[in-house]
Amino acid sequence: MRKALLTWAVALALTGTGSAFAWSAGNPPWPQPPSSSPAKESPGKSDKAPGQSKPGQDKPDKSQRRQHLHSESVVKKADGTFATELSQRGTVESVSGTAITVRSEDGYSQTYGVNAETRITQVAAPAAESQLAVPDGGKRLGHSEGTIADIAADDTVRVSGVKAGDQLTAERIVEGAGDGPGHGEGHGR
Repeated sequence: MRKALLTWAVALALTGTGSAFAWSAGNPPWPQPPSSSPAKESPGKSDKAPGQSKPGQDKPDKSQRRQHLHSESVVKKADGTFATELSQRGTVESVSGTAITVRSEDGYSQTYGVNAETRITQVAAPAAESQLAVPDGGKRLGHSEGTIADIAADDTVRVSGVKAGDQLTAERIVEGAGDGPGHGEGHGR
């Protein structure tokens, strides 16, 4: 009998069933929503605490959100080969017809080669403090194709590139007000 009970207990533990029984018997680990009261809420007012809103509501100000500065990652391409991809956001330290050096806010500096395949995009600056420079009243900032000659020292840029050995090559450079809304295709990028 002891062996059968021990076997049963081990089986429950391995499948998680025992944890589910224990969990369902106790209080859940997250805060419970307040019970609804028959009193009507006055329009425009809410008694919810800031942390109790639904996902997607009460987003923090952009300056309070985490901001991507630079990264390096290895990806597997469709043909089965691997590539090292780089991305960086920062200020242009120097630029020439064949290279660009970018320094991120944390002091990280990187030089990327520029070639004929490097795509340069310029994003329009906001028209006013409360309005964005948007074509036809849409939600996206206006942008245009540019050249490396359009980029100058102290410009803010985002660079995407690849690394092959010791060579870093910029595939895309976005210059201008690219930190504004509308450039993530709705995915928060």
